[in-house]
Amino acid sequence: MKSIIVNENLSISDQIEATDIEQLAQEGVQVIMCNRPDEEAAEQPSFSDMAAAAEANGIEALYIPLKTGEMKAEHVRQMRRLQDSGKRLHAFCRSGNRSFCLYAAAHASRGLPKDEILQQAEKAGIAVEEIIEPYYKGALNL
Repeated sequence: MKSIIVNENLSISDQIEATDIEQLAQEGVQVIMCNRPDEEAAEQPSFSDMAAAAEANGIEALYIPLKTGEMKAEHVRQMRRLQDSGKRLHAFCRSGNRSFCLYAAAHASRGLPKDEILQQAEKAGIAVEEIIEPYYKGALNL
């Protein structure tokens, strides 16, 4: 697991394994969110396996799968609700890119500083400008 600490309540990574969940619990993670559709790749663990491991470690598991380029307003609303809960969240997908883009869209949809998200994205090596720009131009409203 290659984890990126976005802020005090959010970390993002590539695909996690059941063995990573104990470490996430020790780090204070309360919720894991899977943004990777089951069976996207033959070798990936199923969400049900991840959810069972999470439950065994006292972590809530949420399945909010999205394919690259297919983020919808409901995905962003779900991310915003999680952020509003104040719970420590770890989101993951194949590479961490979709999860970070979802966070970026939620951030932008609130009208929060664009420079902040662009700096975080640059540090993480993820391009998000095309994803967040419509929120800042007023083209997408939640």
